[in-house]
Amino acid sequence: MLELLSEQDYRTTPWKNGKGVTQDVLLLPQGASHENFDIRISRAPIVDESQFSPFPGIDRTITRIGDNPLVLRFEDGREVMLEHLSPYRFDSALAPFSRLPVGATQVLNVMTRRRRWDARVAVIGGADAAGMSVPSGGLLVVHVMCGECTADAGRIEAGETLVVRDVAEVDIAPGKGSACLVAVIEPETEL
Repeated sequence: MLELLSEQDYRTTPWKNGKGVTQDVLLLPQGASHENFDIRISRAPIVDESQFSPFPGIDRTITRIGDNPLVLRFEDGREVMLEHLSPYRFDSALAPFSRLPVGATQVLNVMTRRRRWDARVAVIGGADAAGMSVPSGGLLVVHVMCGECTADAGRIEAGETLVVRDVAEVDIAPGKGSACLVAVIEPETEL
């Protein structure tokens, strides 16, 4: 199944800490809240320095999609400068403090409930056309951050998201100068 989502499908909600808003691109299972989701993909402007909201039991992959730098400072004193369009994964229970050295920026988050789901996140651009495998029982999510992309479902424009389920493979071809975030989300198996 191929599902194309656009801005009118996304839901804007306040952060748990009240310091900003987020735009939920995808929240699963259907009807889930910010407290009980298994999979969440969201975009958020970060306009003020503040503490991230903790999400115990959740793995977060954050990608800075805005132009201005963002630094995450963790309680152990470690600081991570997020590179533009470079995904960074951490335990969301850690709730780092965000520093904005130059000013406001924007991020895209892929969050999965540990021991249920695992996400591998990458950013692909114009020369990276490929057939992408969709894991059995999982999903593939393509969010176009800038430019456009073509896929089996047709053309996907900036701000739109393609969610692929129950298909073995889908061809993804970003346009020249485009950037797409690709998340391969699969069920975790017990050992």
